[in-house]
Amino acid sequence: MVETALTRQRLIHLLLKLPRECIGLNLDGVARSRIARVILEHLWQLVRNPNAPTNHRKRAQIIMITLVFSGATAVSGAGYLVCGLIGRLRARGFSQKPVIRRTRSQIMLHNGARVMYVPYEENADSKKRILIRPKNDDMYEHDKFLFKYFGKNKTSQVFYSKFISQLSIIYRILVPKIADRNSFLIAFQIFFLVMRTWLSLFVARLDGQIVRDIITGKSRKFLVDLLCWFLIAFPASYTNSAIKFLQRKLSLNFRINLTRYIHDMYLDKRLAFYKLTFDSQASSSVIANIDNSIANDVTKFCDAICSVFANIAKPVIDLVFFSVYLRDNLGSIGIVGIFVNYFITGYLLKRWTPPLGKLVSKRSAAEGDYYNYHLNLINNTEEIAFYHGTKVERTKVNALYDYLMDQMLLVDRVKVNYNILEDYVLKYTWSALGYVFASIPIVITTFTTGVNNEEVNMREFIVNKRLMLSLADAGSRLMHSIKDIAQLTGYTNRIFTLLAVLHRVHASDFNYGAILEDEKDLNVVDDQAPSTEIVRGTVQRSFNGIRLENIDVIIPSKYGKEGTKLVKKLRFQIPPVITLDNANSDSQVNMSQKLTFQGPGSSLLILGPNGCGKTSIQRIIAEIWPIYNKNGLLSVPANSELFCVPQKPYFIQGGTFREQIIYPMSADAFFEGGHRDKELVQILGEVHLDYFLRRGKGWKYLDAIAEWKDVLSGGERQRMNFARIMFHKPRFVVLDEATNAISADMEDYLFNLLRRYRYNFITISQRPSLIKYHDFALEITGDETWRLQDLGTDEVITSIEKEIETLQEKLKNVSAWDEERAALARKLAHI
Repeated sequence: MVETALTRQRLIHLLLKLPRECIGLNLDGVARSRIARVILEHLWQLVRNPNAPTNHRKRAQIIMITLVFSGATAVSGAGYLVCGLIGRLRARGFSQKPVIRRTRSQIMLHNGARVMYVPYEENADSKKRILIRPKNDDMYEHDKFLFKYFGKNKTSQVFYSKFISQLSIIYRILVPKIADRNSFLIAFQIFFLVMRTWLSLFVARLDGQIVRDIITGKSRKFLVDLLCWFLIAFPASYTNSAIKFLQRKLSLNFRINLTRYIHDMYLDKRLAFYKLTFDSQASSSVIANIDNSIANDVTKFCDAICSVFANIAKPVIDLVFFSVYLRDNLGSIGIVGIFVNYFITGYLLKRWTPPLGKLVSKRSAAEGDYYNYHLNLINNTEEIAFYHGTKVERTKVNALYDYLMDQMLLVDRVKVNYNILEDYVLKYTWSALGYVFASIPIVITTFTTGVNNEEVNMREFIVNKRLMLSLADAGSRLMHSIKDIAQLTGYTNRIFTLLAVLHRVHASDFNYGAILEDEKDLNVVDDQAPSTEIVRGTVQRSFNGIRLENIDVIIPSKYGKEGTKLVKKLRFQIPPVITLDNANSDSQVNMSQKLTFQGPGSSLLILGPNGCGKTSIQRIIAEIWPIYNKNGLLSVPANSELFCVPQKPYFIQGGTFREQIIYPMSADAFFEGGHRDKELVQILGEVHLDYFLRRGKGWKYLDAIAEWKDVLSGGERQRMNFARIMFHKPRFVVLDEATNAISADMEDYLFNLLRRYRYNFITISQRPSLIKYHDFALEITGDETWRLQDLGTDEVITSIEKEIETLQEKLKNVSAWDEERAALARKLAHI
């Protein structure tokens, strides 16, 4: 017990003696309850008093910085724990209340905003509500001018940099306003960068003091300075970690802003994702591999710009701080010599820097081509297997891979000479010059005074050498950033090209890549030209039917209205208001004929050979193709009353069976609208697909997830289209080859189903046998002419009777064909 008490007294004596040795504070006679307050007051006085002893003041600063960082860490940690505890208590409280909480992914509000419920923590039942503001189409219409007029007046500017101009435009998306959270992150990052440089100065001075204490044998001061070293290590480590975290957080925020900006233009009601194929300026690899651009280039760009910012800001701050400090030791001549060395080095490295921007852009394009071809293999595995096309596909994949490897190796190969020069100059030449500049004050002082104070000179040389090495490191990182900027230039150019094309295609006056007459010889496109010079047709919406008046069906291209014309002056309406005379049932029909009204349930069959423009008519009705001629009029019903069925049925990747039936409605909207699975079961029975529900799971099969385009057969996929029609109940339906994979009896049943529910439908097909399900027939001959017939007229009845007679004549030869087959079978038996 006595030894324990003695040890305790010695420890207390040592702790009371430590403040006197470290900061010159005598705690004798101070009550233990007031020790902490007295120490803090003394530290604050030392920090504020410039006349205080230098060693005591520096140590007080180190201790205060450590205490501030420690307190901030403790407060933030406690706040995080309290918020987490409150969140758990709220989650438990909500789970105990007998209320219905929405657990689905999102809700689309009337104003276009989205309410999302995201799971958080490990409890799957805990949902966090997030409100995403609606996008503003006017913002994108305004922003397109930034990209449209980019570089128009660059010749009139004294200084013009394409990279800086592109980056300044993209920066408005990354940081949309001053009060944005990314602005605060940038400010915090700059603060911590300055803090790290300031701490580096403390460490450099402390390093010199520790070396001096070791050489002079001052063990007590050595222990005190070593304690200060461990104290300053905590805020220094905290600062480095904070800089890395803020850099990563800023990169993720930039990626969120940029990706949402791209998605809002690429995937919206203006169908930019489809119209991209018609843009004459979108032939670059960025648009050809737009999936790679959105998924990879955006990430690389955001990481690169944050990395370059940190790699430039930190060296610049170091250069400023270290130069100011070294100026007092080395003088103005030494600082000027250092910066002259920097400028010469920068000039040499800039001159020998390879074109990394172009090389990185080509490498990204090669990566996109290689990725897309593998995606093509995945999407067409069955077709390639049927053809046994493995050898050809392997050759193509190997060729793309070899080209990708060549591009990647080319980037590394051109860096060899540059890296040799860079290492020689930055590592060895600058280190040698650092020793020269660090020795200048010692040589001058010794030469002028004739006295060589080894202790002082040693300390000054250690401090100057460490700061010179830090200054050299800052300069080398600044020179290294030249290479990073070159790579960032390539990524910036690709992102800028992507955004410029999306703005051009997303614009309300998009001209589908057409070129004006006076520009065809110049091979340029004038973005300032009004769209009325190219796309001049009129679209009337919310019409009580589908009407086409004097519409020229033209394939969109850079030639505009002079492009390939498939159908000329097309006119028809469903339900019809025109009763055609038999003598005038062609494209020269007189519009002054008698007008009548026909009730719901009218149908039109569009017939014609391949490539005559049948599907193009559906594209015009769906408003994804333009109307070029000025007197062309398209009248369509509201979007909720029109349903277009394409040739190839589409199925959501990774979606449930329910989502396939209700497409394009989301599962959230399905349940929010009061729909129930019972409706879907009834619809599946209507189209004879209810046997899916008998596959051992019953109604739970609606929640099954699979690759439905592979699970369903061709006929089942087409019947799913009819199930979608029965669910959405549109007034008007356009079917493009919707039954070519369905048996004759099922086809008869489905068309009669449409007639029974009195849908107005337009069918596009090559088979005249579908005439019996329709009221009118539009025949396209393939030479820009067309013929519209009322299937109730004598002319049509006569043509059908002639077709029946032709089939009967062919049936008379069945017996002769049977005899020929039997003869061939006998010959085969003898062989």
